[in-house]
Amino acid sequence: MDIVVAGGGTAGWISAYIIEKSQPGVHKIKVIESSAIGIIGAGEGSTGLLYDLVSGIFFGEPNYEDIKEFMQFTDSTPKFGINHVGWSDQKDSGYFAPLDGSPTTSYSPDAIFNYVLSKYGTDKAYLASFFGQGYAFNKMPNSGHAFHFDAHKVGKYFRQKLEKLTDVQVIDAKINDVKLNQIGEIASLQLDNGNSVNGDFFVDCTGFSRVLISKLGVGWTSYQDNLLANKAMPFLLSYTEETKKQAKPYTTAQAMSAGWMWDIPLKTRKGCGYVYNSSFLSEEDAQREVELFLGHEIDPIKHLSFDAGRSEKMWQKNCLVSGLSAAFMEPLEATSIHTTILQMNNFVMEHLKKSKEETVNTFNIKSFNEKFEILYESYKDFLVLHYQGGKQDSEFWKYLNTGATLTPFVEEVISRSAYGLPSFLQYEHKWGTSTTLWNWILAGLNFVSSKNASLTLKQYKKEKEAEQDYLELFRSSSQRNAGQEKFSLEKMIEVV
Repeated sequence: MDIVVAGGGTAGWISAYIIEKSQPGVHKIKVIESSAIGIIGAGEGSTGLLYDLVSGIFFGEPNYEDIKEFMQFTDSTPKFGINHVGWSDQKDSGYFAPLDGSPTTSYSPDAIFNYVLSKYGTDKAYLASFFGQGYAFNKMPNSGHAFHFDAHKVGKYFRQKLEKLTDVQVIDAKINDVKLNQIGEIASLQLDNGNSVNGDFFVDCTGFSRVLISKLGVGWTSYQDNLLANKAMPFLLSYTEETKKQAKPYTTAQAMSAGWMWDIPLKTRKGCGYVYNSSFLSEEDAQREVELFLGHEIDPIKHLSFDAGRSEKMWQKNCLVSGLSAAFMEPLEATSIHTTILQMNNFVMEHLKKSKEETVNTFNIKSFNEKFEILYESYKDFLVLHYQGGKQDSEFWKYLNTGATLTPFVEEVISRSAYGLPSFLQYEHKWGTSTTLWNWILAGLNFVSSKNASLTLKQYKKEKEAEQDYLELFRSSSQRNAGQEKFSLEKMIEVV
C-alpha cells in the first residue's frame, strides 16, 4: 500500500518506523513534515516500552548497541520510576513508584507485594520490584529501564533509523486541505506548495489540530471532568554543582498548589514543567509559584493549553490517529509515547496487510477502536487515582478532595482496597496498566494497609511462600546490583 504519515515529530516518525520495521519493503511510506511547524516537545520521559522499541525486542531482533546509540543521540539518562512528593494530606508525604511490577503481580494474591507491605509498611512498597530494590540499594539500573530524553531529538532519531531501512519519501510542506473520495475515504492531501499527495492509507500525526481525522467527522472525547489539568508550563534548568549531585535516575513529580511539577535529569540539563488547571491559577501566578519554590527565576518555554481526552475513534475509514491526534491525558505517567507505540504495534501485528482491501474492513476497524477505547478509559482512571490523596492545602486540592473527579471504577478500587490489596484476577478485564502500577499508588496514598496484607497471606496460607519469593527477589537484586555504581549524573551518562 501507499501509506502517508501526516505530521513528523515523535509520533509520526515512530509510526513510520514501526510500519517499515515490522513489514520491511511491503509498503511505500511518505511522511509529510513541515519545517515551519515546530513540535511540542513538552514531555521528556517514557515508559519501558520505548526501551523495547529502541532495542529491537519488539521485533525479535534485540541489539543493545542501539540503546547506547539512542541515549547518546537524544541526551538520555535512564529512568526507572517516579518519585511522588507531597501528593497526600500527610506532612512530608512522598512515595516512589517503580516502572516495573512485582514478580508475582499476576498471582492472586500478589505474594511479594503483600509480604513487603506486611513486613516493611506502605512507605517501603517499592521493595516489591527489581527497580524498587535498585532504588533501595542506591544503585543504577543496567537494563530494561525507561528513558529521560530531549523530546526534540527522539523523532529525529527514528527518522534517521527509518532512512537507513528504506527510501522513505519526506515532503516538507503544510497540509492545506484533505480531499475525500466518493465513499468518504481520504483520497489525497492538498499541500501549500501546490502539490497533492495520494495514498491508500493515512496516519494522522498532526497533533492537537487533527487535520485528517476531523475531516472524517471524528470528534474528541474530553476527560476534563475527571482530569483537571489543562495547562503546562515547560522550562529548562542548567545544572549547578549541587543539582548535579542530586540528579537521580527517576522523574520527580512535586505536588503544587494547582497541579504538579516535573523534574527530569538529562545529560546536560534538567527538563522541568508545571502542569496545572487554569481555573485555579493564572500563567503569571504559575510562574511565580515555581520561582518561589525553586528560589530563583525561570524562563518558561511556552504555556501550553490542552483538553485532556482522546479521539472518539482511533481508526475511521482509511485513517488511523497516532500521538497527540489520538489522545493526551497529561504527562504524569508518560502515556503519550507509550500509547503511540502500543497502537502502532497492535495495528501492524493484527490489522495491517499487504493490500488496502485486506486492511480496511469493518472487523479490523471495530476491534481496534474497542480495544483502545478500553485502554484510554483505563489510563484516565489510573491518572484520576493519583489525585485522591486527601490534600486540602489549596482550593484546587480541596475541590479534588470532594470526590468531584472520581470515576466509578476508581471509587470501586479505593473502596475494595480497604479490605486488601487488589489482585490481578479481580480486575483482569479492566486493567489498562499492570495491576502493580495501580498498587504503587494505592500504597503510596495509604489506601491499603500492612495489617490487611498480613491477613491476606495468612488466609491463603502464603506466608512461607511469600517470604521465600521475596528473599529470592532480594538475592537476585543483590547480585544484579552488586557490580553497579551508586546514583550519580556521571554514571547515568555512562549507563547502557
